[in-house]
Amino acid sequence: MYRRFAEGEVRGRSAIYEGLALGISEDPGVLALIDGLPVARRQPNLLLAAVRFLGGPVEDYPAFREWVTAHWPRLHTTMLERRTQTNEPGRCATLLPVLAGLPQPLALIEVGASAGLCLYPDRYRYRYDNLPPLGPADGPLLACRTAGPVPIPERPPSVVWRAGVDLNPLALTDPHGGSMEWLTP
Repeated sequence: MYRRFAEGEVRGRSAIYEGLALGISEDPGVLALIDGLPVARRQPNLLLAAVRFLGGPVEDYPAFREWVTAHWPRLHTTMLERRTQTNEPGRCATLLPVLAGLPQPLALIEVGASAGLCLYPDRYRYRYDNLPPLGPADGPLLACRTAGPVPIPERPPSVVWRAGVDLNPLALTDPHGGSMEWLTP
């Protein structure tokens, strides 16, 4: 699972998570700790998020391993109590051709939107294959490779209203007074 995560999900997106996940995938001691968790709690992104949440090191696998081993009871508890909410804005690149092809303007409702980042398809910049980018010049760039006939739009959709519905919404401010700079592009 950790090798698949490294090679299929974070390679080319997060060198740090790729390195940690590859290290974990080859480390019988850390894998034994993870195997003590319920199956649904063994996810790579949950472990990595919990280590970061608790202030553990993520830049160097030996330091990561040492920290995980030394703090396993606390980390174990955190992984049982918490869950991740993935909200990948990159999904907008696959949705854009459909959204742009609908009658405009659009009203969007995102269900399960932990932060609602997929409610803003009009604010990202897109590059499909080797085509020129489309979207606002100051928007975060989302790159997408296509396969087969894909109706690449000329512009992002026009969105006039948006709302997110989530059973466990995340606050945009840190209740503990910490920095939330990681939320900004």
